[in-house]
Amino acid sequence: MLVVTIDRPQAMNALPPDASAEMAEVFDAFAADPAQRVAILTGAGQRAFCAGTDLRQHAEGASVGLPSSGFGGLTARTGLHKPVIAAVNGAAVGGGFELVLACDLVVAAAHAWFSLPEVRVGQIARAGGLVRLPQQIPQKVALHMALTGRRMPAQEALHLGLVNEVVPEDGDVMVAARALAHRLLEAAPLAVQATKEIASLAARGAHGDAGWGEQDALALVRAWRASGERQEGAQAFMEKRPPRWS
Repeated sequence: MLVVTIDRPQAMNALPPDASAEMAEVFDAFAADPAQRVAILTGAGQRAFCAGTDLRQHAEGASVGLPSSGFGGLTARTGLHKPVIAAVNGAAVGGGFELVLACDLVVAAAHAWFSLPEVRVGQIARAGGLVRLPQQIPQKVALHMALTGRRMPAQEALHLGLVNEVVPEDGDVMVAARALAHRLLEAAPLAVQATKEIASLAARGAHGDAGWGEQDALALVRAWRASGERQEGAQAFMEKRPPRWS
């Protein structure tokens, strides 16, 4: 399990470009390491998950370059079939919210909230939020957020399906995120990755109507078929024991 913590609480965990480049390297290594099967992304402190990028760079006319994998090394990343959990410990604003939208599962603290306030400061949400948000919640709700910058509290996000779990005020969002990660680690590794790949293709409109014949052409599905995970899962079920995934 990989835990990535944005550690700039004094700046509400806002990311300068060099931090995005550093995070890109971290997620590159995660993708390439077969021993790492799930990642958790969170922020330091309790105030903010991530407040996006530093607006002072825009005010000073600086050119804000990002790695090819996008803001935080994640928002434009392709081909990452391992699950990433967002542990939202506070405000997720602008690019920070877009990082949440790029994650697969979301656990949020009760005081957390989400917003895309870019239009209020003369900017446009360009790190995938305007595409992903209408895919994940009703379009008119998404437009209301994007056009006005309104804040969505954690409980509303849970109701709309944007968040998987809201941790009570007396709880710990990282404890809940680790518990969710351990549930993922109990499942067959290649089956999890192939499942994410198929679901991601369907969400993008690709292979949406594909039968299993076409899905079998996917590399991860072929690897899963050759891995023996199905046989081990069935054998463990018959023997009433936890499966031993290789």
